[in-house]
Amino acid sequence: MGHCSLSNNQLYIHSSGEVYTCSFLQNKPEHVLGHIGKESLQEIWNSRSRLDFLESHNKGNPGHYCQKHQQDFLCHKISNQRYFNEDGNLKRLDIMLDSACNLKCIMCTNIYDRTGGLKSEFFWLNNKEVFSSIQEIELVGGEPLISPYFPRLVNLVHDLNPQCRWFATTNAHFDLKGEIVSSLLKANFESLSISIDSLKKSVFEKIRVRSTFEKVYENVFAIKRLISNIQINTVVQLDNFEELIPIYRWTQEHDLRFYPILLQYPDTYSLKHLDDRIKKKWIMGVMEENEDLKSKDIFFFIKKFLAVDSVRTDPEIKMSYLRQLEILGKLYG
Repeated sequence: MGHCSLSNNQLYIHSSGEVYTCSFLQNKPEHVLGHIGKESLQEIWNSRSRLDFLESHNKGNPGHYCQKHQQDFLCHKISNQRYFNEDGNLKRLDIMLDSACNLKCIMCTNIYDRTGGLKSEFFWLNNKEVFSSIQEIELVGGEPLISPYFPRLVNLVHDLNPQCRWFATTNAHFDLKGEIVSSLLKANFESLSISIDSLKKSVFEKIRVRSTFEKVYENVFAIKRLISNIQINTVVQLDNFEELIPIYRWTQEHDLRFYPILLQYPDTYSLKHLDDRIKKKWIMGVMEENEDLKSKDIFFFIKKFLAVDSVRTDPEIKMSYLRQLEILGKLYG
């Protein structure tokens, strides 16, 4: 099992109010560290349950779920861990503001009835020490930017700690005005991730049910005028896998970062259901194109895909991947 530094410096707050080490452990009762309606974040950080998890993790035995997620998602290698070390200080909060969302994406696995944890005034009144020193906050949902807790949290943290770095993932399907704009400008956003799963209206709206492609597309560029560092997240699945390279090229054309995500759960929409001949032709084509593009993000996507898919044993794919490693492994490791 690879070493993950999240447990040294992060807490994840679920929309129910339950606190975990990271989002991959949410809804696993045995990994609940505390509840924001009953304990302060500092108390949870110093709790026996968190310290026991940290000890087992650092000994290389954190339990089944961590091992599985590291294998499936390479979650221990996420880029944000560059901020972490083993000094034992709470530096980062990953917060699911609300499980509610304005869209109903076909691959979404959120449990929408587990929400309301941030209604507790205990949370807002008893964590100023943490908010004053925290270095990084990431917001997820549901849709975090339409949550009433978004402006409240921004205002609170900004007054105590304006240098805190902010990140968020959004579907950008809202009217860009009022408190949303004010909060986006007030928070010190280092990066904002916007979900774009297709550049084709019909495919986009099939995946992101209740969405309007034009609204999201226009908001990408409107938000970019407010926050310079925009990342496009693409969940690669059965309906859009052939757009991996076109979406990457589009992001480069518009000075946007690109982060492809391999859908594995729910597996109804995963690439495992493709015929192996189709998968082989596709991933060979992706590797061939990336020899010229030299994209770090596509390179790591290829690594993730071949780590979990059966076509990795194909001799031609092995040879192509070895060329990929020779060309890009020297650049990105």
